[in-house]
Amino acid sequence: MAEISAVGLALIGQVLLTSALAETTYGRWILLLDVFIAAFLVLDLGLPTLLARDGPTYPSALRPAVWRVWRIQATIAIPVALIVGTAVLQRHPDVPSLVFIAALVSLLHLATYAPRAALRAAGEARLEAWSKVVERSVMTGGYALFMVQGESEVLPYALVLAAGAAAGWLCSAGLLHRTLGPNQVEPSRLGAAWGASWRSLLVAGAPFALTAAVRPYVSRIEKFLLAEVHGYDAVAVFHVAQMAWVAGLVVPAAIRAALIPAFGAVRDSSEGMAAAMRDAEAWIAPLVPLGLIAGAWTVPILLGGVFPASYTSGVLGADAGDLFLILLPGWGLAMIATPSLAGVQAGLNPWRYAGRAAAGLGFAVLAGVLLVPGHGPLGAAWAALSVCTVLALLALALRPSPRRLHKGAWGVVVLACALVPWFWHHAWWVSVVAAVLLSGLAVMVGPHHQVPSVESE
Repeated sequence: MAEISAVGLALIGQVLLTSALAETTYGRWILLLDVFIAAFLVLDLGLPTLLARDGPTYPSALRPAVWRVWRIQATIAIPVALIVGTAVLQRHPDVPSLVFIAALVSLLHLATYAPRAALRAAGEARLEAWSKVVERSVMTGGYALFMVQGESEVLPYALVLAAGAAAGWLCSAGLLHRTLGPNQVEPSRLGAAWGASWRSLLVAGAPFALTAAVRPYVSRIEKFLLAEVHGYDAVAVFHVAQMAWVAGLVVPAAIRAALIPAFGAVRDSSEGMAAAMRDAEAWIAPLVPLGLIAGAWTVPILLGGVFPASYTSGVLGADAGDLFLILLPGWGLAMIATPSLAGVQAGLNPWRYAGRAAAGLGFAVLAGVLLVPGHGPLGAAWAALSVCTVLALLALALRPSPRRLHKGAWGVVVLACALVPWFWHHAWWVSVVAAVLLSGLAVMVGPHHQVPSVESE
């Protein structure tokens, strides 16, 4: 519920921002943020993922481990920030203040990853989520205050976003300090990678670091291409649709965050890992058809009701509601692929995780180049959906014991992703019936009806 509250506050904030700013100004600000987020995520170094994976073994080592992660990240962040900031300033010399604030926001978000991962590993995911609520509350409250005052310049809103990011960082760090208490042990208790040498830690985090460096481009390549070919207005309308879709992705993201520590506990047992992934797929599958119909029913109406009319009238190149419906099946595929992806991250060969991200980026570039220049925001939406499909298939192929998936769960979800949105465009009531029937079918093929594993056969 805290995650949903945080996402809801973020959406309200974007509604206020799009109402206060001109479309071109809003699109440019979003692009600046995306550039720095994409550039700075390499500074993640894969270390928060290691905290989430290894932390449950010795929670009392987490607080010193977070400080070690911060020291390593800060050492590398300074030169990277100077290089990237200089490059962005050359492209946007007329808005140096916005460039600086966008860089600051991205660095503050990066600093929150380690304490939030540590809270998750310590069994306090609810506190991690509430730190996000604090961040979004500061942001949304500041936006509302400036909007009531009639502010139409982007700089005050950018400063509010920076204040929210700082509040989220301080809150997550404070909760970690208060929750784990004074009795701490050395980070080396978490495993060999957490020894005194930074080198072993950086090597262990390398596959996750490479993924962090690549992943943001997978979801942003369409916006970069739109900005180059169709301008900032096209970026703005696509971002609104993508933002609503990404809000739904908080569900698979939260599930994956919970599964990584659980899978990490059985990573040395192929049978235990396979059983855990099948069980997760079994209880995820019934949620997907109902989630698809709920999204199709509510989000386009919500977009038309709360965002300025230009975002849903087509004057910016497309209707944000139509773009969302194109993206919607990607949410269902992300849901059913979540156990596979968590299994890849927690498995014995994390380089598969990095390989999946690299392959996804290559396909995203190909799909974007083929579809975005000629079709604008609509092409960007179809490109993003095709990338989601490829990423789901890659997660399935690279997971531990790929032949031991829950075939019934996957079959129901694929049918739902294909049929529910298609029927919605032709007869909404048929779409509702299909969603209910498929959800019931997913329950029937749940854990007690699983196909026997290869070993048992």
